[in-house]
Amino acid sequence: MSTPLSQLQDLLNTRPHKNMSDMVYEKISQLIQSGEFPEGYVFPNEAVLCEQLSIGRSTIREAYKALELAGYVTRTKRGTMVNSTSTILEATPLKAFVCNADEESFLEFRLMLEGQTAALAAERATPDEIQELRKLHTELVEIRFSRDYEQVAPLDRKFHNSIAAYTHNPLMIASMTAIAETCEMQTKEAFSDNDSVLDSLDHLISMHQGILDAIRNQSPSEAMTSMLNHIAGIGG
Repeated sequence: MSTPLSQLQDLLNTRPHKNMSDMVYEKISQLIQSGEFPEGYVFPNEAVLCEQLSIGRSTIREAYKALELAGYVTRTKRGTMVNSTSTILEATPLKAFVCNADEESFLEFRLMLEGQTAALAAERATPDEIQELRKLHTELVEIRFSRDYEQVAPLDRKFHNSIAAYTHNPLMIASMTAIAETCEMQTKEAFSDNDSVLDSLDHLISMHQGILDAIRNQSPSEAMTSMLNHIAGIGG
């Protein structure tokens, strides 16, 4: 069974073309987020770690500096130690955790966030904002006839971002912004199968229409249910 340090060493051996300190930073941050380097873990001293990874001291020092600035570790005379989860969360952008989350965790977070954004948008969206959602939906419908399927994922992203914006809650808007890129990637994957793309698009149009209708009708519970069904159904 591989250890976190052996995983890091394997990465350095297989991707020598990338900046070493960046690679060390990225991998260690991932291993901290996953809990493989737990809270309170003290890394081997620089000389030992450099020998284990076959890297220079400048590389590990640059990586440690970046990890410290990002809130992942604290460096003292005792060594370099992994910070508590609360300290890391206070210092680390949400997007970093989103990018490294497993599929199930991401889906659970998205259901929680977007179910609530849809409900609040149904309560708070202005007539002008609802009209903007209708325009986005019309653009999506037009893609069915133009067959410009590459525009589906960006339009889907705009639709979901707009709903978050219409909550007028800055934390929800920021959280949606943090996950938007990953959501768009998932939608692109869902439309990568050319054999079923039209059926997928028809389903997406139907789901968006249901969400739009609920928001326009100022029905929070219906909006939440429609959004949850949409995300659980296609993840996009």
